[in-house]
Amino acid sequence: MERIFANLYRVGAENRRGTSHTYLLVRKEGNLLVCHQTRPSDEDMHARFGCEFHHHRDERKAVRKKTKCPEVQYGDDGLQFGPDFEALYFPACTVGHSVFRWRYRGKYYLFTSHAMYLRDNKWDIQSRPGPEATKLEKLRVDYVFPGYSNPDEDGFYRLNDQTKKSFSKTLRKVQAG
Repeated sequence: MERIFANLYRVGAENRRGTSHTYLLVRKEGNLLVCHQTRPSDEDMHARFGCEFHHHRDERKAVRKKTKCPEVQYGDDGLQFGPDFEALYFPACTVGHSVFRWRYRGKYYLFTSHAMYLRDNKWDIQSRPGPEATKLEKLRVDYVFPGYSNPDEDGFYRLNDQTKKSFSKTLRKVQAG
């Protein structure tokens, strides 16, 4: 396990796309595990730590096939989990895909799974056209943590004024279709 920032840890697993990342957010309200692709067993996480599996309601069928862990579903409005963490519905390759935003020490961290990447200063955002991009465009984001990274990358992006503007502009294009 690699410490990225205070209270933010990452575990990586190599695969055909590069490195797949799972993130541990250490919070006083309760720790959160933001998983992507390669993750610990849901049943084991529940048995050992009492974890619940939170997901968008449109992922219900896929989740039931993969785990018997207790689950919490949310809808298109997303999920507020304490004062510092939210799940944002953002349909990408699956209709129930979500991204997650965490506020810690005045900074905002966006965990995008496989829906958003910054390559050569251009955003590659995989999403179905819809109003969800508009909501995301208006939110403050300081760091973006994709689900995959190439071995020669840091595995996250610190946004400056230029990359924030580019991010908003690309989200507007996604929203328009």
